[in-house]
Amino acid sequence: MSSPTRGGLVPAIAVPVLLGVLLGAGGGWLWWVWWGPATPGKVYDTPAGKAWYPEPFDPGIARDFSSTATYVVVAFGLALVLGAVTGWIARNHAVAGVLGVLAGAGLGGLAMTLLGESLSPPDPATLVASSKVGDALPGFLHVAGWTPYLAWPVGAMLAYLVLMVALPTAAAAGSATGGPTADGSATDGSARPAPPSAAPAPQG
Repeated sequence: MSSPTRGGLVPAIAVPVLLGVLLGAGGGWLWWVWWGPATPGKVYDTPAGKAWYPEPFDPGIARDFSSTATYVVVAFGLALVLGAVTGWIARNHAVAGVLGVLAGAGLGGLAMTLLGESLSPPDPATLVASSKVGDALPGFLHVAGWTPYLAWPVGAMLAYLVLMVALPTAAAAGSATGGPTADGSATDGSARPAPPSAAPAPQG
């Protein structure tokens, strides 16, 4: 018969993986809803050839940056939820919890990126060649660079470590209350060493 702590090993990995996918999907939708609709723009004739630019330019460039900033904010917030839930579930399986929360964070970031970008119009740079100068093409939702993707693992691990430090493990709780520990043995936190027995009286 498996112990209660061993019985929680599978949820410590499976739950954060499933939760990461669900949170990532919700995050992709929220990312698009928060940022959308797409930035308007046009195809211009430049010395280097046809190129797409937002119109008006300055607000469009600022909004293009906001797509990355919005991703970081949404991803970090959802990653904190993932790490906190995993820390509670895996409080007796720290190593398995780390594997679970990292896998969940990776899948969450992937799901958020794929769903958010699928709701957005395609990258106008891929349509320039088949478009005419002056054609209107909307901008697209994307993440600039790779560092914003760290919001998922960093946020999840931060919340996970805080929960792991703050919550007592089953072994520690059992030792303090006299209940069973992780190895099935019982302890009594209030036990004290028995005093030595009285020495026999000296014989006269």
